[in-house]
Amino acid sequence: MSYVVAGYVVVLSVLFLYGAQLVWRRSRLIRAAKRVEAAGAGDDVVRTTSDAGEDLEALGR
Repeated sequence: MSYVVAGYVVVLSVLFLYGAQLVWRRSRLIRAAKRVEAAGAGDDVVRTTSDAGEDLEALGR
């Protein structure tokens, strides 16, 4: 009987740790998505590398 209880404890512990990992990973992805969204919030235009070079010329670099 104690082996059955020990087996349930192991399985439930593994499931709990897996769930905790999923929650942690989801929160990290949400934070990363917010950072990416904030970094590109003022720029709705997709730029190519040639456009980026033109911007540097406009800044005098």
